[in-house]
Amino acid sequence: MGNTDATGVFIMDEFLSIHAPFFARFIDYSGLWIVEPFSANQILQSLSSLDLKAHVDHGAEPLKSALEKIPTAGAGSKAIAMVRLTGLLMKSQSSMGGTSTIQARRDIRQAAADPDVGAILLAIDSPGGTVAGTDDLAAEIRAARAAKPVWAHIEDLGASAAYWAASQASRITANSPTALAGSIGTVQRIEDNSAANEKDGRRTLTFATGPLKAIGGGSKVTDEQAAHIQSLVESVQGSFDAAVKKGRNLSSEQLQAVRHGGVMTATKAMDAGLIDGIQPLGKTLAEMAREIKSSGAARSQAMNDIGVLPMLVRG
Repeated sequence: MGNTDATGVFIMDEFLSIHAPFFARFIDYSGLWIVEPFSANQILQSLSSLDLKAHVDHGAEPLKSALEKIPTAGAGSKAIAMVRLTGLLMKSQSSMGGTSTIQARRDIRQAAADPDVGAILLAIDSPGGTVAGTDDLAAEIRAARAAKPVWAHIEDLGASAAYWAASQASRITANSPTALAGSIGTVQRIEDNSAANEKDGRRTLTFATGPLKAIGGGSKVTDEQAAHIQSLVESVQGSFDAAVKKGRNLSSEQLQAVRHGGVMTATKAMDAGLIDGIQPLGKTLAEMAREIKSSGAARSQAMNDIGVLPMLVRG
């Protein structure tokens, strides 16, 4: 869990210092989402029947590590750390299942620091999730790439927030031509119940300090409020676009062609530059094992060259 410094002060291990919410984050469900559209509709249907009081009283689920070490052949060979990103991606452990992005960051950070791990594989089967936590997860993946190879493998679905994360890996594969990837888009839904309230003879009086403070809540959504919500969505999408463009080395034209918000089959996603190959997970793992060996051999050669160079200079 941790250790102490010279003064006896307790220091938490770095990968555990990413703090998780200890309460049920209902706000996650009502905030901005980066999720595949069909899955978003299913989530909304589930939320409509959610018992809010029971949800909050239950508290946050304990975080569940999804880190698995897969050994590679050969004496002294380093393992592949597989981190699973499945189901909804949310900061805390969702009551609807899925993956905590905080726990995923912990797993990735732990694998990056582990000397027995030679590479990291993100195993993805997810429609995406909340904006909250996604950019932090993407940054964690970029940081891990500086330490060792990080690849992503999509098992049937890697969309929206899940694709944002995958795009930061150095290589992306999908398990089948029918796998779905992409859905590069952001969404926020606001219900305007003012017409229904008026029909039922109800009138909502809202007292607020500014025109944007009273969005929703039974009042009519004004043009100014709608423009504000759209600006939030566009701002988040700008970060999503920039990450995908840089991570996948796409031109502006290539990015524009895929940022329509819908998913693409793996075959079309590969043609569009969103993934690098279509193959079973086993083949991706085998290629990663070879990558570990070749990178290890390159490092050994580099160390030998450094050791020989001073001798040549002195000679």
